[in-house]
Parts: sequence; C-alpha cells; structure tokens
Amino acid sequence: MKKLSTRQLASLRPRGKVFVHLHQAALQRQAGIARVEGLGPMLAQCLVELLGHADVRLQPVLDLATRPRVDAYEHPERLKDHTWLLAGGDVFPYATAATRDQTDADHIVAYQPPDQGGPPGQTGPHNAAPLRRRHHRWKTHGGYRGRAAGPGRYLWQTPHGLAFLVDDQGTHPLTDAEADLILTAPVGLDIHPESTTGVHLDLRLDWPPDRLSD
Repeated sequence: MKKLSTRQLASLRPRGKVFVHLHQAALQRQAGIARVEGLGPMLAQCLVELLGHADVRLQPVLDLATRPRVDAYEHPERLKDHTWLLAGGDVFPYATAATRDQTDADHIVAYQPPDQGGPPGQTGPHNAAPLRRRHHRWKTHGGYRGRAAGPGRYLWQTPHGLAFLVDDQGTHPLTDAEADLILTAPVGLDIHPESTTGVHLDLRLDWPPDRLSD
C-alpha cells in the first residue's frame, strides 16, 4: 500500500471555520481574553488547545469605520462579516442570541434592480442586517417597517405602530415622536433619542453617505 504524503494527509483533515476576536494587546502580551463565536470568552493561552494542530488561515482585520458597497443583489462574504460584526446577531426586536449560520444578511430597504430604476450601491452594511428566516418573513410579508439608524443601529415599526430601536445594548421602545424623527430623517443623519441614550436628542452626521470605500 502506498503511503500518503504529509500534504495528502493534510488535505483529508476536516475543515471548519472559527471566528476569534482578540484585542491587539492580547496578541502582544500573549495573554488576555479572547472571544470565540459560539463558545464565549476564554483565555488567549487556551486558543492553542482549541486550534490544536489545525492549519490556521488568518483573515484580514475588517475596518468597521469603512462603508463598503456593491451593486449586486447577493452579499459577498466580506460584507456579511462586516454587517455581522456591526450588528452582533439577529437585529429583530427582542431577538434571542443567534450564530452566523442561523441568520442571513437581509436588505433593510428592499433591493431594486438597476433596470427598474434601482440606484447603485444598494448592498452593504448601510442597508443590511442579520435576520433569522422567520424574522425576514415577518419583515417582508408581515407589515413590519425597518430602517438603518447608523452603524449597528436599527429601527423597527410594527404593523400596529409600535416602534423599537435595536443596538448593541439591546431593544429600546420608542415614543411615536422619537420613531418619527428617525424614520423621516435624511439618509446619513444619525439620531440618538433621549430614551435610549439618557441625553437630549442628539442629531449627528455619524454616517454620511458620501464617505464610501471600495
């Protein structure tokens, strides 16, 4: 029987994908806390045990301050990763924790083909949110209204007029006046209502649409 080479044996290893979030200081000190998606926090030193003798391929760090956009309907993987890192999970109001494989990157404002008058650059973190299929159906067919309210912030309005803001701190009920301010604001105007920030209404151009990247 012919003996397999090291390269051939390596090709037979099962493949998987692990998302690990580390601060630069943890890498420099070779100590600290790493957050592994699907597992939670662990000591950075324990990553050796987690990864074992696997072949590790590093992906470039995503700069979440950029605003990449494409003209296609499908979300490229890099845009899915970007959107997930901004949102951190399913962004439907009061949604429970979800993993990447439980959600899809969904257009908040429905995609319109160019031959039907759709503008360029409709697909990107500015117009995408991770949603479970059930929540996607509710948004599409259940009369829910959604809008991006800045990086990682999403406004939802139910068919009965109740409004919620979802961000990295959870789900916040909004008054009719607060919801109307966000829903009618020009694109790129990020509004922070008093009920979600503890300060007066703060109108800030945090996400201007004219600062785009490839």
